[in-house]
Amino acid sequence: MAELVLGSPVPLFDRLGGLDALTAGVGALLSPEQLQWSIGRELASLLNTRSVHTVAEFMLCAGTTIDYGVPDFGHLSAHSQQDLEQLERIVKKAIGFFEPRLREVQVHAALAVGDAFSPSLAISGLVNIGMKLKQLNFELQLDPSMAPRGKAI
Repeated sequence: MAELVLGSPVPLFDRLGGLDALTAGVGALLSPEQLQWSIGRELASLLNTRSVHTVAEFMLCAGTTIDYGVPDFGHLSAHSQQDLEQLERIVKKAIGFFEPRLREVQVHAALAVGDAFSPSLAISGLVNIGMKLKQLNFELQLDPSMAPRGKAI
C-alpha cells in the first residue's frame, strides 16, 4: 500500500552542510518548517552571490551553474519605479533558475519603510509539502550595498 509522505527530501547541500543530525541521512525528509528555512537560506545565498553577467546578459542567459547568483544591481535606484521593476524581474528569473522548489514565484520590490535608500523585497511562491501546495512568503531588505537581510514570514 502506498504511504503518504508528509515531508520534503533534504537537498544535497543541506545534507553536506549539516542541516541537522536527525535529517542528514539518505532518504531523510524535511518538516514544513525546515523546508521553509532551507528555501529562505537558499534565497539569501542566491541574492548574496553575484553572477558574472551584467543585468542585460543575465536576462538572456540559460541559467547554468556558472550563471548562479544575480548580477550586480547596485546601480538601480530604490526611488525609481522602473528600477524596482527591473530588480523584480532579475530576482524572479534567478529564483526560477536556482530554487526549483518554489513555484509560481511573485516578487515585489518597494522602498523600505523607514529607510530612504534601501529597497525591500517581498517574495512568495508555492511549494509542495507532501500532497499539498503551501504558500511561502519571505521579506528581504537590501542595504545600500545591496546585501540582503531577511526573514521568512
